[in-house]
Amino acid sequence: MSVARAVLEGFASRDRERLPTLFAPEVELQTRVDVMGEWRFTGHDGIRAWLAAVDDKYDRFDVVDAEYEEGADDAVVVVCRLRLQYAGDRYGMSRLAYWVFRIDAERGLVVTFTSYRDLAEARAAAGLSSGGA
Repeated sequence: MSVARAVLEGFASRDRERLPTLFAPEVELQTRVDVMGEWRFTGHDGIRAWLAAVDDKYDRFDVVDAEYEEGADDAVVVVCRLRLQYAGDRYGMSRLAYWVFRIDAERGLVVTFTSYRDLAEARAAAGLSSGGA
């Protein structure tokens, strides 16, 4: 769970040097927020491209109120709120996000990061029942 927390902290501070070191070189990221016409990103270059696109497309993209739950097989479910404001837009929006991090415990690195439509889907993907987090 500490690796998932570190990822969110690194993202919050936009620590472009540290963030890639938290992900395995073969990491697969699948997001539901379209930042550049792509939904899937692979490897450290993909993480860097995703972060650059987020910062280019949004004046504000903050992750707040994160709650963490350990799942099966080194999965971590993260339920959080995204505060978003498109670049140049006057108004922002807020939405819930449901993520599952798969961690390689031996290396202490994220190997997959997947965004889900709802909590039940995320919890099921993490090997948990559909009950609350």
